[in-house]
Amino acid sequence: MALAYSLLDVFADSPFQGVQVPVVWLNGHTLSDEHKQALASEFLQTETVFIDPTSQGETASVYNSKGRCLFGAHTILAASYMAYEKGLVTDKGKYSTLSFTQQKQVIDSFIDKADDGPGAIQFSRTLTPTIDRYTPEITQLAAMLNTEERHISFSKYKPMVVSVDHPVLIIPFTRPEHVLAASLNAERWADLAGHVYTPQLFLFAPGSITGQTQFHGRLLNLDLGRDVIPPIGSIMPEFIAYLAEQPDTTPGTHIFSIDRGSLTSRKSILHAEFDKRPGREVRCRIGGHVIKMGVGELLYP
Repeated sequence: MALAYSLLDVFADSPFQGVQVPVVWLNGHTLSDEHKQALASEFLQTETVFIDPTSQGETASVYNSKGRCLFGAHTILAASYMAYEKGLVTDKGKYSTLSFTQQKQVIDSFIDKADDGPGAIQFSRTLTPTIDRYTPEITQLAAMLNTEERHISFSKYKPMVVSVDHPVLIIPFTRPEHVLAASLNAERWADLAGHVYTPQLFLFAPGSITGQTQFHGRLLNLDLGRDVIPPIGSIMPEFIAYLAEQPDTTPGTHIFSIDRGSLTSRKSILHAEFDKRPGREVRCRIGGHVIKMGVGELLYP
C-alpha cells in the first residue's frame, strides 16, 4: 500500500524555517491508531497529520511517536493547507473555510486564496481558561531554570499557571536571550514536583529574535534535550489567555506576534489577535503562512 504525503513548513515566511509537519493522505485507507503512531514515528517530527476525506467521523487527526495528540496551531494550519489543496474546504469567494472539532469545540479555519495556492491561514477559537496564580517563588523558579532571579523578577509580567487544553506554567523573562539560555535543572524540578502540577513550562519575553515580533517564546519540559526547541503552537491558547488576564490588558481587540527558535535554528513567526470583553469568554484568532517543501510516498505493507 502506498500512502501519499507532503512535508510542510508551518509558520514560515521563507523555506527551511518554521515547523516541519508531515501530512499523510489516507484517501480511503483504514489505519489503526497503532499504525498511525508507527508512521508518525517514521517521520521523526514533533507531530504528523493524517487526512482521510472518506471518513464519516473526523477528517483529520494528529499523532506522534507516543500516540494521538490534540490539534495545535501548527497542525491546524498544516491540515488546513492540505484540505485546501485537495478541495475539502468550503469556497467563500476570496477565502475558503474548514471546521475541526476538538473536545466538543468547533475550530474554524480560514484560508486566503493566492495565485499559486493557499495564502495566509488563520483559525479562530473561543477560550475558557482556568487560571492559577499560585506558583513557586521567583528564587525557586530561577534555580529550576538555571538562570538569575533578575531575569525573571524585573519583568512586568508574573508567573501563572493557565489551562485551556492542558495546564501550562507560564514564566516571563526580561529578554529573549535569557529565554534561550535557560535550561531545566532536573534536581530543582524534583524539589518543586509538589508545587508545579504541570510538566509544560512556557518561557517568554518581550522582544524578538527575528526583528518582526512583539514576543519571543520557548516551550520546555523534562523530555526535551538541552538544545531542542519544539513548536509552541500547542500552547498558544494558554498564552493568549495569559495575556488577556493581565490587569493592564484593556477591553477590546489586541494584536500581537511571537517568534520561536534561535539564531542558529529554525524560526517560526505566529500572528495572533484576541478579543477581551467584560463578562465574556476570550475569542482568539491565530495564523501564519505555510510553505510546501516536498511530496512522497510511504510504502506501507
